[in-house]
Amino acid sequence: PVTGPVTGPVTAARSAKLVAASERMTLDPFVEVDWSVPIDDSAFHLPPEMLPLFGTGAWNAMTLLEQIAYSRHETAAMFGAGIWFENALMQLVLRHLMQIPVTDPSHRYLLVEVADECRHSTMFGEYIRRAGTPAYGPKLPFEPANQEGGGRVLSYLLILAVEELLDHANRATMRDERLHPVSRQIAKVHVLEEARHVSFAKTYISEIWATLATDDREMVRAAAATLVAGVVRLNLDTDVYAALGIDDGPADGAVEPELPAHGHQRTGEAHRLPHRGRRHRLRPRSGVGDPRVDRVVAARLSSRSSAQR
Repeated sequence: PVTGPVTGPVTAARSAKLVAASERMTLDPFVEVDWSVPIDDSAFHLPPEMLPLFGTGAWNAMTLLEQIAYSRHETAAMFGAGIWFENALMQLVLRHLMQIPVTDPSHRYLLVEVADECRHSTMFGEYIRRAGTPAYGPKLPFEPANQEGGGRVLSYLLILAVEELLDHANRATMRDERLHPVSRQIAKVHVLEEARHVSFAKTYISEIWATLATDDREMVRAAAATLVAGVVRLNLDTDVYAALGIDDGPADGAVEPELPAHGHQRTGEAHRLPHRGRRHRLRPRSGVGDPRVDRVVAARLSSRSSAQR
């Protein structure tokens, strides 16, 4: 029989509450999201202010249509990273499940969490397929941490880092009426269900922390910042710039954006920042990226060339 460590009483109580919450509300993304709405460039797909190039020279050189298309690609890249992360998180949770008996108070909840992540990955994949973008995503292999000692705490810290980062973007997206309805619906589904995962991870870490050996606690403290920074880096995909032919994208995305003195605009005027400095040429590349975007950008550059002649 499986005789792994038993879940503590606080985490056990939290698990029961989260199972009850999942019984009250578990969402089917193929019911909650209206997939009949085309995933097109009729509206931004993320709040413009959250896009890596917002406020930079490359951003200011784009037309509104190009900015919206760029937001569609960045959203697909975020969802591609989301699939990679959720596959990683499922591996961590499944390893936890392998080490505890089915009678453990957290066993059923952990299966609920795995099922949630499966549905979210199918939802993200559906968006990417319908958005007409490349299949963006991290290229790194995932190596699960040793689950002994502080290893499992690191695993749940990873879950928290991923979920909190996506939650920030998703909450802003679901509330922003400027944005594409499919993006907003996906964000809402994710927010409502990921809240359970965050709640479990925080409770588990808080309860088990006092039981860890001093060396394990020091190891977790030393690794935590690097872990979180790695999550952020994996969410920034420079393949977006290559697909859209944004030559200065990597350099611009790595520096602070050029913003007005009053800081980030939070209204629908965000995309109408004044142009500054030299123009950043958007270069279409044959066979790379979304053909709709290639046609738009190619037509724009062609018209510029004709005007110059």
